[in-house]
Amino acid sequence: MRDIKYGLNPVEFPPVAAHRASVQAYDQAGLDFVTYWDQHCLTIPRSLWTPDICPAAEMFHIDAWLEPWPLLTDAAIHTDNIRLGLSASDVTRRTPDVLAQLALTLDHYSEGRFFLALGAGEVKQCTPYGIARDKPFGRLEETLKLLKLWFNTDEPVDYDGTFYKVKAGGISTPAFTKGGPPLLVAGGPGKAMRYAAQLADGWVSYFPGSDAQSYAEEVGEFDRLAAEVGKNGDDMTKLMLFAVVLGDTEEDVAEMLKNPIIRWDSAALIPGGHTWKKHGLINPLGEDFSYPRDLYPMEWTREDAMKIVDQITPDMVRHFKFCGTPEQVAKMIQPFVEAGANHVMLGDYGSLVMAGDMGSAVDGSRRLAECFDHLRRLNGQPTKLAAAVN
Repeated sequence: MRDIKYGLNPVEFPPVAAHRASVQAYDQAGLDFVTYWDQHCLTIPRSLWTPDICPAAEMFHIDAWLEPWPLLTDAAIHTDNIRLGLSASDVTRRTPDVLAQLALTLDHYSEGRFFLALGAGEVKQCTPYGIARDKPFGRLEETLKLLKLWFNTDEPVDYDGTFYKVKAGGISTPAFTKGGPPLLVAGGPGKAMRYAAQLADGWVSYFPGSDAQSYAEEVGEFDRLAAEVGKNGDDMTKLMLFAVVLGDTEEDVAEMLKNPIIRWDSAALIPGGHTWKKHGLINPLGEDFSYPRDLYPMEWTREDAMKIVDQITPDMVRHFKFCGTPEQVAKMIQPFVEAGANHVMLGDYGSLVMAGDMGSAVDGSRRLAECFDHLRRLNGQPTKLAAAVN
């Protein structure tokens, strides 16, 4: 039996008490991990985030994100067992020395339960704020190297890089975890995967970027890259984030897929045009559109956003999100587990956009717990989450 881990995002919107309640509930229910986003805004235009389209707009503002590092500290203080991750932060807005000190501090607060995923970042977190997203993969490589240096010594270090030239730079906070908190890299095949395999401790990837067969091939390449530097890929984290739409019945799901926000994100939150081409489709945002490089959600008016939405049918959404009952979605995810994913994280768009009151939010949590328990059964693991939520 493989020890598959299961995780979610906690509440990251005000009030802080809602965040604390969510992460404590997950901890008490026995969820394995939670991860936090590090961002100013989501991919959804605020012009669409209104009560007439999205009942959840009555509960929170889609761009009112709380800073993740204080939330992680709060979670570390108020939970006992659940692992706490930041996935992902970027290396454009936070320099290596700042990331090192923050990560080592969280390593202590959490008593070894913290992990940090880094990525190349997105223009929506940088350009609108006057920050250049300049050569992000080069910065990512150097940041990973520096973090590993600082995690493994309390002595000052020297580093002569292209972007960072460190001379006797010490981050002397001792690591709580030997070797420091685990580092993951978020991204697709290519540079991100290579850095994840060779400079970090694991890889974060995303459906709908790959189908299960492609993902199995990518895992094989990841393991090969890890072996080049003497690592065993089987011992490394392979975290897969799945965009899902969960409902109690197929009729409920079909109704959710009409929602403009779910349809918008099926166009916007896609790694690149090649993903559409695999299904014989054309992305209405452009054949070469890539959300990390091209998406500025705050600029979109409702009129312009709806022109994109009108080109996305509910059937098209099913190509880019796993949609169905908890049991159906678990069966869709299982081939990725068999292909090598050992950490499964769900992002449920049904809960995100349809939760207009606490009752519907609780129903969303129940469906997620049921989906995880179905996955546990498929992988020979004991079920526990649904009973804890109900």
